[in-house]
Amino acid sequence: MHDDDDLDHVHGSGPPRFFFAAVNVFLVDDIEATVEYYRDILGFEIDFVYGDPPIYGSVSRNDAILNFSRSDPAGRRNGIGSAGPGNGVDALIVVSDVDDIYTELKERGAKTLSEPRSQDYGMREFHIEDLNSYRLAIAAEIDL
Repeated sequence: MHDDDDLDHVHGSGPPRFFFAAVNVFLVDDIEATVEYYRDILGFEIDFVYGDPPIYGSVSRNDAILNFSRSDPAGRRNGIGSAGPGNGVDALIVVSDVDDIYTELKERGAKTLSEPRSQDYGMREFHIEDLNSYRLAIAAEIDL
C-alpha cells in the first residue's frame, strides 16, 4: 500500500481522485439493431439512443454498462477477427450466478460459444457472440 504522502505527486493537494467505472464502447454498423438485440436477447435496458439517424447508444443491466458508436464504413470494427475463433473476448461481464444467466440467455436465443465451465483462475464462465460478432465472457467468481 502507498502512504498518502507518496501519492502527492499523483493527486496534488486536496482530496484523492477516484475512477468509478470503465465502459466498453463497441463500434457497430446499426445502433438501433444493436440496442434492440441487447434488450431482447441479453435482457439489458436501453438507456439512450442519440442522433437521427442514431450514431451512439447505451444499454445497461444492473451495474453492467455497454455503449455503442456507429462505425463508418461498415465492417471497420475494433478487434473483430484479429484474435481468431476461440481466442480473446471483447468484454467481460461479471454476474452473480453464471449458470442461471446462461440458461436465461440460451432461452432468449443468444448465440453461445461455450457452456459454463469452472476455470483454474477462479472464475466460472461461458462465452457468447453478439449480432456484431463481438465475443462476451459472462463470468462469476468461484472459490478455488
